[in-house]
Amino acid sequence: MAGGKGERLGSGGVEKPLLEFRGRPLIAHVLAALNKSQIERVVTVTSPRTPCTTRWAREARIQVVKAPGRGYIQDYSWASKRLGLQGPVLIIAADLPLIDYRLIDRIIERGSKAESSALGVYLPYEFCDEADVPPDLIFAADAKLLVPTGINIVDASHLDQLQQETMLVIRDESLLYNINRRSDLKRLSKSERGRKRELE
Repeated sequence: MAGGKGERLGSGGVEKPLLEFRGRPLIAHVLAALNKSQIERVVTVTSPRTPCTTRWAREARIQVVKAPGRGYIQDYSWASKRLGLQGPVLIIAADLPLIDYRLIDRIIERGSKAESSALGVYLPYEFCDEADVPPDLIFAADAKLLVPTGINIVDASHLDQLQQETMLVIRDESLLYNINRRSDLKRLSKSERGRKRELE
């Protein structure tokens, strides 16, 4: 999902998926992980808000669907129908630059064993708090505070129906850095510098 302009970032006109980290756009890191995973087909969903991302993806020979830009859920539903998708579809935001293909495969395998048709991936709030990474969204479920990561599996055959969701709650550092604000990018860069110093 790469249809958000990222207005909260104050990115000076650069669309959020194209903001650079480690010398590459955020979206390129996510695509690299997807392409190395067991995912069978990768489609980038953009919107009228991200024309530069649409052009970048096409130049990179990545399949692109330009959704209307009505919202995250509405756009992935629209794109799934437009593509005629059936069965399980993994949906992932383009702003998770640390995502690893092995984690994607773990999520897919967990989804295949879930009793329900949908799977949502969450971080425990205390994990974010311990890492000093303030989340944008928190909600309570079964007396626990959870943070959505921007990764879901849904059954594209039944997008018009309410799908019961299995909640996968994991503690994985790569999911802490969902880039929504300039401060998120600064925090990630600072964390990277700290890791490099530790290695030295």
